[in-house]
Order: sequence, then C-alpha cells, then structure tokens
Amino acid sequence: MDFFEQQDQAKGRTKVLVLLFGLSILLLTAGMYLSLASVICYYLEWHAFGTNTPSMWNPQLLLWVVLGNGLVIGLGSLFKIIELRGGGNHVAEMLGGRLIHAETDDPKERQLMNVVEEMAIASGVPMPMVYLLKDTSINAFAAGHSPSNAVIGVTTGCMHLLTRDELQAVMAHEFSHILNGDMRLNIRTTGILHGIVSIAVIGRILCEIGFSADSDNENDPRGPLVGIGVLGLVIAAFGAIGVYLGRCIKSAISHQREYLADAAAVQFTRNPQAMAGALKKIGGLSRHGLLSNPHTEEASHMFFERGLAFDFGEFMSTHPPLETRVARIDPYFEGEFPEIAPLEQHRIAADGVSEKKETEDASSDFMKSAMMAGMMMGGARMSWNPNTVTNAASQPGQAQLQYAADLRESLAPELRKAAHDPLGAQALMFAMLLADEDALFDEQIEGLKTHCVEAIISETRILHPKATGLDPRAKLPLVDMAIPSLRQLSREQYASFQETLQWLVESDQQIDLFEYTLSKVLDRHLKNHFEPSAKPRIKYHSIIPLLPRCSTILSGFAHIGHEDTASTEHAFRQGAACLKELGKNLKLLPYSKCNLGEMDTAVAELGQAPTPLRMQVVNALAHTVGADGEVTVKEAELLRAFADMLDCPIPPFVQSSKELSCDQALVDHSEIEKQ
Repeated sequence: MDFFEQQDQAKGRTKVLVLLFGLSILLLTAGMYLSLASVICYYLEWHAFGTNTPSMWNPQLLLWVVLGNGLVIGLGSLFKIIELRGGGNHVAEMLGGRLIHAETDDPKERQLMNVVEEMAIASGVPMPMVYLLKDTSINAFAAGHSPSNAVIGVTTGCMHLLTRDELQAVMAHEFSHILNGDMRLNIRTTGILHGIVSIAVIGRILCEIGFSADSDNENDPRGPLVGIGVLGLVIAAFGAIGVYLGRCIKSAISHQREYLADAAAVQFTRNPQAMAGALKKIGGLSRHGLLSNPHTEEASHMFFERGLAFDFGEFMSTHPPLETRVARIDPYFEGEFPEIAPLEQHRIAADGVSEKKETEDASSDFMKSAMMAGMMMGGARMSWNPNTVTNAASQPGQAQLQYAADLRESLAPELRKAAHDPLGAQALMFAMLLADEDALFDEQIEGLKTHCVEAIISETRILHPKATGLDPRAKLPLVDMAIPSLRQLSREQYASFQETLQWLVESDQQIDLFEYTLSKVLDRHLKNHFEPSAKPRIKYHSIIPLLPRCSTILSGFAHIGHEDTASTEHAFRQGAACLKELGKNLKLLPYSKCNLGEMDTAVAELGQAPTPLRMQVVNALAHTVGADGEVTVKEAELLRAFADMLDCPIPPFVQSSKELSCDQALVDHSEIEKQ
C-alpha cells in the first residue's frame, strides 16, 4: 500500500468536500428563495392583488435572500472564528491540561517531551507546548492556528499505555495536522457551520413571534404576524437542512483529514505497525478515547480519536470508524481488538522504560550516525535535489526523524537545559550572539549589565563557550526548542528581552546572516504571542506585482552562495526559471541592492501572498542555492530560515550514505512483512 497515494487521495477529496460545502450554501439560498417566492405568490393570489398571475421571478426578493443569507452566515462565522482565536493553549487549559516542563523528572513525561522535540526538529517547526490531560483514556490533540502557536495535548492513558514507538506514531499524526493546516481548516468549517446554524435560530425566533402572538385581526388568521411565522418556518426549515448537510460535509472533511494524518504519520515514522498498534489499543481499552471533561464536545474534532460517547451516526461523527482506520494501515487486521487493562490496573514500570533506558535507546553518536554521513561541520557540501524541497515541506520522513533524535542527543546538556528554562533560553540566545574576540566580548558583557539582570549575564557567560562551538545545523533547532520557554516570559520580560537582543545584534556595528535570521525567527514566533494582532491580510494573488521582490531575494541568495560572476548569474537564472515565463524578465541585482535590509523588505511583502505563491518562491530559492548540484550546510540552513520567515517551514536536509532523499518512496507492506 502506497501511503503517499493515500495522502494525495485524502487531499483531493478534501478539496471536493470544501467545494460541496460552498455548493450547499448556494443550494440553501436557492431553495429558500424558491420557497419564499412560492409563499409570496400564494399570498398575492389568495388576496387577489392585481389582475396578472404573480411571477416566481422576483429580482428584489432574490437580492434580499442572497444579502440576508450572506450577512447572517458571514457574521455568524466571524463571531465563531473570533471566539476560537484563543490559541492552542486556551483549548488545552479549557480541557484542564497541565503544562509539562521539558526538564520534568517523571520518566514518562520526559519520554513524551523527547518524542515531541524530535518531531519538531524533524518537521522544521518550533517546539509546541505540551499539556497533560488527567484522563485514563487514550487520546491526544493538536490545537492552534499555525505552527507558531500550536500546542499538543496528551491524556495520561495515552502517555502510559502506549509504547514509545506507538506514542511517536500518535505524535506524528498530530504534527501532520499542524503541517497540513488542518487546525485552521477546522476553525473555518466550524465558523461557517455556526453561520448556517444562525439562520435556523433566526427562523425559529420568527416562528415564535408569528405563531405565539395574537393576530392584529382576530377574524383573519392570515394576519401579518402569521405571515412572519410562515416566513420563519421556511427559514427554519432550510436552516435545519443546511445544518444537517453542513455537519455531514464537515464530518466527511474531518474523516479525510484523519486518513491523511494517519498516512502521513506512517510515512513520517516508516512504522505502520506502531500506528496500527496505537489504534488497536484504543479499540481494546474499555474507555477507548472517550474523555470525561465537560468541554470535550467543543474540541472533539481536534482529537486523535473520537472523544465523545455519542455521535449522530457515522455521517456526522468527528472521526472515521476505528476498524476502518486500522484496516487501511494493516491489511491483515481481522476486526478484533486485544483487551487492554485500564490504567488503574496497569503497571507502569512493566510497559514503560526508565529515564536512563529512554536516553540510551534514543541516543546515538551524532558524528557517527549514518544519517550524518557527508555532512560534517562548517562548509561541508552535500549533493542537492532542489525539486524535493517543496514536497518535503509537509512530508518529513524517517531520515529527518533519525536526524532529529541524533541532533537532540548531540547537544551539550547545558544547552538543552537552558533551552527548556525561561531565564536560560534568554541567556542562550544572547550567548549565540556574543562575539568570539575577547575585547568585543568583554565590551558586550559590560553593556549587558545595563540591559538585563545579573542572573542572565552569569548564565550567558557559562553558555557562551558551548554556543560558539555549535554545529551550524544545530542553531536553528536550538532556537525552535527555546520558543516554548520564551513564551512563558511576562510582557515586561519579553519587552526587555527584545530590547537587549536588538542591542546585542547591533553592538558589533554589523549584522551578519545568523544575527538577522535569529532576530527574525524569534520575532515571527514570539511577537504575535505577546502582542496579538490581526494576521497580515492576503494582498497579492498573483506573482506579477511581486516580481521585483523576487528579483531582490533571488539575487541575494545567488550572491551569498556563489563567488564569481558567472556562477552567480547561473544560480540566479536557475531560480528565476522556476517562475517560468515571468522569470525571464528578472535581472540579477548587484549586491548593494539586495542587502539584508532589501531582503527584509522583500520577505515582508512576500508574506502577504497566499501559501502556494510563497512556496513557489521557496522553490526558486532552493534552485538558486543548489544550482551547481551541491549545497553547503550554511546555504541549507539559510534557506530553511527564510522559508520559516515566509511561514513555509521545511524539515532539515539530510543525506545518508545510501543517498536517501527527502521524498524517498515509502516501503510497501510486502517489504514490511519481510522485515
């Protein structure tokens, strides 16, 4: 079975279902118009107004029905979407979740945090905050509007009853929801459905007004208030039909996204038996995935498995049948689930692993790992296939997962611990920016005394030697690991941190690429958390008005990665070719006109384009840096940083001794059976 094909099918079906959602609204409007036109014609004919037979075609009525439906659905949807803008942590806290500290002493919690951290590094997204829900069922969820503010929630039963591989599969499923934009899709479909519900509510109110009140003329039962009641009855009836159709379509969309996440998780981990094992344990547990929290219904569509005991049939359920999900992964599944003892009777030590064993199992020598072959420190080069970059954005694989585990374990314990602490995370960012020269270093340390407390300065001194010796590939993942800790700062602390960071970047009178990318990545992932603002609206729907900005950013990358004029021009042309005919008109700019300031402006404007256009630009950048068929670690990490700034995170580029590529086809079940 080809899980890539399953993903493509699920994405295609989702697009069809979204179109059906829109079509159902059009049919609802048309049906409401025809019904109201019929009622009006009947009313006019009954009272014999005029001599001509009333016509069913009434442009004014059609206009009012379209405007009325659009206004009600639009305002109702907007209200619900705004209500759901609280972020992932709002959902987790609503469900009674407890934030897990990355340096927790509990072995199972540490194992969970290690798994999530590996997933984040492998996916190229910031480490999400992780919450533990005190519930004996097996379930998990991902919530948030984007990878920048996503959180992961896991039940106690999920953490204790699943093996590490099964837990990893479940987390891969949740990360798929984050990478594929399912959280945002859920919010939008929920909002539209709420708008349709508003139509039914308005109809019910009109019914109550028309049929419960006395008519102005007691001798005429067809008085104006009764007319309002009939109008309300028509609106309520079509509103109810719309709600039913909307819920069925929303459920179908949810089913496809769950199938997509299952397939993506198997592709990610290359371990279908782990995903199937997790689903089978849910089926064999008496409580399955059902949660006891009263707020479960509000977040039911976000869970790994159905969290409610009652769904209105399969057509309106939030998740596909468990048996179907297992059968799609394990073709030998016969429909029987093994009985799983409840958590209260489960001996944690027997199923779990000690903290020491977890570390040993997940750890391997970073420099000796097969995934790291040919990718040593500094300016090492690796072969490069730029065509795989856009595919890898939402499809990280086992190579990236192994790379993430090795990279995390290779980090000095002091650096990992600092990234997991709010004070230490600040010091870590400062330590990576401090100069290597003794004179400038002493000057910067002295300057820090006017910007931050002594505890941060002391920690910065300790971390600096370790930070300066970091592998270039470890810097961005370390920043991503520190994001959750930095989000725990108060607003005042964050303002002070930002001010100090900016001073430190400018203290050496120059801004290099790393300083620029570090400040931009932190700004993108933290600013909206502390200073919530409206998401930048989509201003450009075509690449044409953005061509000057594309020229700037492509020129900048061509100059950075190549030294002589001929290779720079060749690299620029390779990137411009990705824009097809439009790219032929682009001109390579001199370095003075594509400096960091100009590239910053270009990124800001490109950020106002939809995702497909931004990914087109990222693809062009990938062809620019890899024009000669090779890429340095510095170039690869710079590309990942700019992709992150454009809200198109891409996983690490890894290469094994067997030349594994980012989009290597997943082994089929016949190969799995042989292993």
